[in-house]
Amino acid sequence: MRVTTLALALASLLVLPAQGFADPVADCNSDEPMIIIKGCSQLIDGGKTNSDALAIAYFNRGNAYDDHGDHDRAVEDYTASIKLKPDYADSYFNRAFSYEGIKDYDSAIADYTRVIALTPDYAKAYYGRARVFEAKGDLKQALAGYEEAAKLAPNNKSVQKKIAEVKQKLGQ
Repeated sequence: MRVTTLALALASLLVLPAQGFADPVADCNSDEPMIIIKGCSQLIDGGKTNSDALAIAYFNRGNAYDDHGDHDRAVEDYTASIKLKPDYADSYFNRAFSYEGIKDYDSAIADYTRVIALTPDYAKAYYGRARVFEAKGDLKQALAGYEEAAKLAPNNKSVQKKIAEVKQKLGQ
């Protein structure tokens, strides 16, 4: 459910390493979490990127940490990304997902709510927030969230299934 980023547009913003050395930009955009962590860490620590590119590097590294189940470090990196680029909804979304992983449901709800404020037509944010309300046992809020997601994604069978499940739990 976590959002993945597009490739970094950092190549023109960095002095590329000499031939024969690893390319931190390519590494930060790798499909391998350990390589991503290494490459993004080099970019973050190198001090040669602008704030938007640095926000993406933190975001990518957060994704890699989350992929390894290190939700706490992922939250730290998503938070750093948000500080650099506060309107980057994907960082809030992924941080919410990581907060779910550590069962910090109130923080997850706050982040999903921020995503909705930034991108009100993003059905996955409503779905994610509903999932957290359900995990907290607030089935009425969960149902409302799933129904909002269904309005935005009416053909999504997962959303329809969750609505039916929650209605059954509520005795409707």
